[in-house]
Amino acid sequence: MQRIFLLICFILLMIPSYGAQQLSEESKISLLTCSPGQDLYSIYGHSAIRVKDDANGIDHVFNYGTFDFDTPNFYLKFANGNLKYMLSSAPFNRFLNSYFHEERSVFEQELNLNQSEKQKLFNAILLNSKTENRYYRYDFFFDNCATRIRDIIYRNVDGNISYIDTIQSKQSFRAFIHEYEKNIPWVKDGLDIILGWGTDDIAEVNEQMFLPDYLMIYFGKAVINKEGEETRSLVKEMQPLLRFDNEKDSTLLTPSLVFWILLILGGILTGYEIKVRKKPVQFVNRTLFAIVSIVAFLIVFLWFFTRHGVTASNFNILWANPLFILLAILPNKLLIAKSLRIITIIILVCMLLFAIGWFVIPQQIPAMVFPLVLLLILRTGFMYRYINK
Repeated sequence: MQRIFLLICFILLMIPSYGAQQLSEESKISLLTCSPGQDLYSIYGHSAIRVKDDANGIDHVFNYGTFDFDTPNFYLKFANGNLKYMLSSAPFNRFLNSYFHEERSVFEQELNLNQSEKQKLFNAILLNSKTENRYYRYDFFFDNCATRIRDIIYRNVDGNISYIDTIQSKQSFRAFIHEYEKNIPWVKDGLDIILGWGTDDIAEVNEQMFLPDYLMIYFGKAVINKEGEETRSLVKEMQPLLRFDNEKDSTLLTPSLVFWILLILGGILTGYEIKVRKKPVQFVNRTLFAIVSIVAFLIVFLWFFTRHGVTASNFNILWANPLFILLAILPNKLLIAKSLRIITIIILVCMLLFAIGWFVIPQQIPAMVFPLVLLLILRTGFMYRYINK
């Protein structure tokens, strides 16, 4: 969730060799929460840990959200979910300066830890920083820069962490990420098409902390309970380090509007073909079917050939049917073959079932898909009528 050049800087500035250094009584460990950025990879924000100990000359930020661009087959591993993320470190001033230049807010929550807990947490971070422990397989919902911090703090606090006055929002994972995509509808609808049924599971309180903002909110409401000791707040103090107002302006040209316009134009074209031309404009059909085929193969790839669990069991495969590729690339003389007519019927039945069952499908489908499916039914139906003569 960092700009590319910053990720490279973090990689070059790997964890210094602190050894078994003891933190002083004045040391502080904080959770840093960074607001969403303007780029796609930063729209959900970022979390990091700051360790500050003036007595030992330490003021570093530890970051679980970095990866090595020199990894062999980088893009293939990124696509199939096998890219290893890692823990790295940078001086605090360098970290803060990068967010200043990006005009992204940064909030600091100093953790209310005793000396033993601070040392245990610091030692655990240093253990994570070892070459054999530094890397992990990133999972957007369950193992990311925020959940790693949540878990390492959980493991190194003397007592149990519980939450008072929690939000207890009964929302799906999809609804939570929609909060960050509301002003970027093309990204929102694009992700909704490739994210499968599992994204609609309800996120419990602990799971909601995959988002840095929610980790910050819940930590602000958390208390540490230990038998025989007085309950204490997990966060001692919170302060803004940088504050910017960088709300995005939403576009008026939404995917739904575009596809309703295309449906109307497709209806006009089909009417012209029926009454005047007497046959379909195959260039239009082939272009439309080719685009849908690309979406279909992307869904298939993310479902069956990657380790991204949230892209499996995707009902969008009913309308983004891989069989469309045959209608897109085969020459006209082959489209009249009996086997192709059967395939066309299969495609039409799948899309009709999808349209009829729209409201009972247990997966949230973006609104832009409805006019697109009607357009596909219209164009595929007329093509079948034509080749069946």
